[in-house]
Amino acid sequence: MTAHLVWILLIYGVGAAVVHLMYIRQAVQAYHNGEDSRAISPGHRATRYIVITSNDGDRVEWVMRSLNILAWLHRRPLHVTVLDDESMDDTLPILTRLVRYSHIDVSVISSRFSPGNPVLPKSGGEKQVVIDLRTVKSLADAPLVP
Repeated sequence: MTAHLVWILLIYGVGAAVVHLMYIRQAVQAYHNGEDSRAISPGHRATRYIVITSNDGDRVEWVMRSLNILAWLHRRPLHVTVLDDESMDDTLPILTRLVRYSHIDVSVISSRFSPGNPVLPKSGGEKQVVIDLRTVKSLADAPLVP
């Protein structure tokens, strides 16, 4: 019985080592080809999140931290554009602090936007996900995963 358990653990360990070695080999090849090692497969295409805020200081930190964790878990390049609709609360100071400590590409645009759709940045082949915190009632309804 113990011998069977040892064989199972040995086979599992060899399988895990082979998977890691294949991943490292693929990353090294991507590096030598001048590609971004995080974007080595078609499923790792960059995603641009557009977060629209207006006096959402109580929710914007949660959304930005969730996006940071999402980028780390999926190992994808992630770009966030925050369109701030003239917030009068602490939304912009929170964003400024989070931009310094996050590992994602964040740009903040503060202006007055029309009540309909604001002018969204053009996609350069990226997937775009719009999170409008002005209309999202519950953060459970926010489309964090594309």
